[in-house]
Amino acid sequence: MEIVNREAKEKLADKILDKVKDGQTIGFGSGTTSYIAAEKIGQKVKNEGLNITAIPTSNLIKDVCTKYGIKIGNLIENSIDWAFDGADEVDLKNLWLIKGKGAAMFKEKLNIISSPITYILVDETKIVDYLGQKCKVPIEVFPSALKYVSEKLEKLGATEITYRGLTENNNGILDVKFENIEQSLEDKVKLITGVIESGLFLKYNNIEIIN
Repeated sequence: MEIVNREAKEKLADKILDKVKDGQTIGFGSGTTSYIAAEKIGQKVKNEGLNITAIPTSNLIKDVCTKYGIKIGNLIENSIDWAFDGADEVDLKNLWLIKGKGAAMFKEKLNIISSPITYILVDETKIVDYLGQKCKVPIEVFPSALKYVSEKLEKLGATEITYRGLTENNNGILDVKFENIEQSLEDKVKLITGVIESGLFLKYNNIEIIN
């Protein structure tokens, strides 16, 4: 896997290793930073003989956990002790995030709302003055609703909408540009029939940024 800015991401991953304790259930995020963190946690588990359960948000991260003998759990039978993840953009002032370039925002958001604390690992390239400065907002959509959802997004102020392909859940994904992202936008997007989830993570009070 080609990983940009790998050294910085490895340093971020090292910052959460001490939080890994025997018997914990941990939410594993997606993306390259989470991939590095998952590898390092796997090595720690193997070297120290720890028993932890992972709630992974993508098949790639699930494969990493399996590689190191980490048990895979689910949110029906397990409660998360803490979680970690990356982000595509972070507005530090408001603690707002855009996530989902890897098309896993549904499971990522589910982990975050199910965890008492989620550590967001981001290097300096992900810090922005305002959301949407560099990234579009990924939106997961039921395939037959793509046209309808696109029309509704335009009414919410979307200035550019691009179809990217399918998520791991076999839903469509739209990358959407908004000129102005306000706190109510996350809820407005989610209320559109056919939207499964968006990559907007606005005002979650259980998030801690590690950079």
